[in-house]
Amino acid sequence: MFTLFKDTLAAAALKAKGDRLARERAVALLEGAGRPSAYSLNDAAPTADAGWAEVGTGGASRSAPGRRSAAEIRTAARELAAENPYAKNALRVLEAYVVGPGATLSHARRPAASGVNPGDTDSPAGDTELRAVWSRFWEANGPHVTLNELAVRTWRDGECFVRFFPRAGDVPAARFLDPEEIGPTRERPESLGVLTDPADAVTPVAYLRIDPTNGEHVETIPAAEVLHVKAGADDAEVRGVSVLAPLIAPLTRHAEWLETELTARRVQASVVLWRKVQGNVSAYGDTDGTAGDLAGARADRGVFAPGSILTTPDTTNLEFLAPKTSFAEASRIGRALLLGAAAGVGLPEFMLTADASNANYASTMAAEGPAVKRFAAEQRFFAAALARLWALLARDAVARGVVSEAAVAGLAPEFTFADLAHRDRPAERTADVRLVRAGVLSRAELARREGVDPQRMRREIGAETGE
Repeated sequence: MFTLFKDTLAAAALKAKGDRLARERAVALLEGAGRPSAYSLNDAAPTADAGWAEVGTGGASRSAPGRRSAAEIRTAARELAAENPYAKNALRVLEAYVVGPGATLSHARRPAASGVNPGDTDSPAGDTELRAVWSRFWEANGPHVTLNELAVRTWRDGECFVRFFPRAGDVPAARFLDPEEIGPTRERPESLGVLTDPADAVTPVAYLRIDPTNGEHVETIPAAEVLHVKAGADDAEVRGVSVLAPLIAPLTRHAEWLETELTARRVQASVVLWRKVQGNVSAYGDTDGTAGDLAGARADRGVFAPGSILTTPDTTNLEFLAPKTSFAEASRIGRALLLGAAAGVGLPEFMLTADASNANYASTMAAEGPAVKRFAAEQRFFAAALARLWALLARDAVARGVVSEAAVAGLAPEFTFADLAHRDRPAERTADVRLVRAGVLSRAELARREGVDPQRMRREIGAETGE
């Protein structure tokens, strides 16, 4: 009896302790003092002396009540990009201006490299080999991974995952991973699929690949095997957010507004002739055999089809309450929604709608200025991502003995994208030549402005002149 009483008391004490710990945990989460959202491989929570962990916790800041999650935004953005013409055009414009035909790789000597002569214009050691590796990578993986698709996926989904697989004696194979394949597991429900360094919560060390259908953990991929390009998020956030997120609400409302306007027009044109007859109404049936009286109304919507002819006895009184709308005034609402969408994606109205009728040439040129700055910023963003890809390929080339480690350490990659704007290009070329003669611009910069490789041009000119 005493043992039973003791066991009962112990069970009650354990239950009370469990309730207390649960309440303490809930209070800690509400006060923002919960465990960081990103976990390390050993699932150890960073401490106060663990470097940068307390500065960047790696969690998603978009978890406030009423806000969509990144996965919900991604789903809505994909539907918008597939069905809405304005969203699809926004992605098309970004792709054409930012990426265009692609990026050209060139190398510059790092200032800290030993034995560097600032006036030396010869090709740096390892330049030819690494450029060949770069070209071979895109050639071998072109059907599956392209720079254009990488950019579109990043804008549309907010992030892009490229996984690399080693191949004996050749450049690595690359394949895209859908964002749904990287996610939290039951063991790490708050990791968002990204495991970070316990000493620096913004540095990923591994990615959790799951089965999107059931959420089961499939494998843990080291961060060295994945190129993760994220957009629309702070550095402390481990997952990106679609750049189309600000367009979801205005473009959805614009589609609803357009449907309302079209419905109003259909209602206004529903009955074009009302015949009042004496005698038998059925004698005035339509030639196609359909009823021309009140029975001709569509039972599913309670309205007449556009162009209906209504036949009733002369004793019937009908009152048509057609909506009194003015399309000229209502069109301002539609344009306001499109302007909001254009502002959200950072494009002028004529680039989003493909219609420049609302502006003259001068205002169009003025509106294009911020967009060009935006495109240049996007090019710098993807240049940084390509630099990480270059580093991965360089390490693989060193491991395969294609180039020496010292040569890689002395090189810095430089990526040249297509020019963003062309106005009076002959006049610009003349001005560039004068700047080169005055010593303000280098010949290499002039070649880059023309969208060609400076080192290749130097070699070809030397071969042509025999120098």
